Amino acid sequence: MAELTLLLLLCAATAVLAPLAERVNLPYPAVLLLFGMLLAPIPGLPIPSVNPNLILPLILPPLLFAAARRTSWRQFLDNRRAIGLLAVALVAVTAFAVGAVLHAVVPGLPLVAAVAIGAAVAPPDPVAATSVARRLNLPRRLRTILEGEGLSNDATALVLYEVAVASAMTGAFSPWHAGATLGVAVVVGVAAGLVVALAARRLIDKLPAHPAGSAIVLVTPFAAYAAADAVHGSGVLAVVTLALSLSRYSDAESAQTRLVSVTAWEIVELLVTGAAFAFVGLELRDIVGDVHGPLGVLIGQALLVSVVVIVIRFLWIFPVASLDERLHRRKAAVAEPIGWREMAVSSWAGMRGVVTLVTALALPAGFPERERLVFIAFVVVMVTLLVQGLTLPAVVKLLRVRAADNDQEQDLIRRARDAGMRRLDELRADGDPEVIDHVVDGARRMWHAIGLRDDDVAADEDRVNQERTAAGVQNAMLAAAREAVLAARSQSGTDPTVVDEVLRRLDARSASFD
Repeated sequence: MAELTLLLLLCAATAVLAPLAERVNLPYPAVLLLFGMLLAPIPGLPIPSVNPNLILPLILPPLLFAAARRTSWRQFLDNRRAIGLLAVALVAVTAFAVGAVLHAVVPGLPLVAAVAIGAAVAPPDPVAATSVARRLNLPRRLRTILEGEGLSNDATALVLYEVAVASAMTGAFSPWHAGATLGVAVVVGVAAGLVVALAARRLIDKLPAHPAGSAIVLVTPFAAYAAADAVHGSGVLAVVTLALSLSRYSDAESAQTRLVSVTAWEIVELLVTGAAFAFVGLELRDIVGDVHGPLGVLIGQALLVSVVVIVIRFLWIFPVASLDERLHRRKAAVAEPIGWREMAVSSWAGMRGVVTLVTALALPAGFPERERLVFIAFVVVMVTLLVQGLTLPAVVKLLRVRAADNDQEQDLIRRARDAGMRRLDELRADGDPEVIDHVVDGARRMWHAIGLRDDDVAADEDRVNQERTAAGVQNAMLAAAREAVLAARSQSGTDPTVVDEVLRRLDARSASFD
């Protein structure tokens, strides 16, 4: 019961601290980590004992799915080389660099065991990356690369981690086996994601849109992760593939299913992310208590690894990104090119998070220097998330890295408007012209409510102002109507289910004017 109370406390703290962090322009995962660290020293506070093997299947699927739904296959394909150089090559380079340093500074630590913890600290956290990229208004291409790296690098890191752990426990390591394992994990993971996406699409088409259709969307990420893991594939890539596939065909979903599922995923992402990072902070007490040896030496080793992780990212990104940019420009013109300012932001945006700590906690009993390595992983998470995460907004502002102003939103709304008006013209021939004209008049107000700006603002300014005023008046009318319906709920003989249905219709109508 005490553990359940603590979990509720973490969720409530997330709901309160996340908007406060956004208001002061700080990544809320870092703020929640600080909150957990402040709670950890409280005497008598129960720290939940969880199975590390269950944390990833429970936490990663919803977080990866929510983040991947905001991107697309096309964005991945357009930036596949840059994403691959970060998500695969940089992860491997970081893992072996950290392994070499730990092997040198920790007496008696086998190299393959050091590489295992190097793989754990190598991948930047997908949640922190997408949260920062989305909130800081970074250039679209840079945001896509950071999000693509965060969504893909865990697959490389987890496969390398599993191979290194098995080699450390058995004493045998084969580079060919590691490469084959990674290849199989990628192929099987993508295939599992596509199969689950196909099954989900069929179910969504056959089931009622709400709530059954929305429930299927919420369940599928866990199903994709479990299915891929069962056949030795990458659960991470399965979930990302599933999300990209469903977002590609989401036009067939009903509007209600889409609205409900998007809202539900925003809530799930917020609560799971906040609770997970606060839990990482809570683990501070147990991790420090399990470590044996001079604390100063341990902290020095952990800080050295943190510096290596940060420096390796800079040393990799600047030369490799510069070369990739030159090759890219030779083949095609690139919008929003990546310059040294964008490279600096990308290099500083390497915050580690939940995946790093969970993989470290999952080291088996009897693993060489297990407690020391878990402590080092925790310090790397703390340093990168707090130092880099809290200062990244200032770095972005100092370097003046911002997305260029463009009219992509207006262009897309106009494209939607033109398609709708062409359909009305087609229906005019077979329908009642008066009805079509009435719909056209309402459509003009609807497009302005959605956010369409007139091409000739000066000529239509009075009409636009009138339509905005009309929308405000209609919202006031609907608010009064909702109050009357809510008042009826407390009256004897009123069926509350009927009240809820009428309220749902009023809310849907009101949402179209917000």
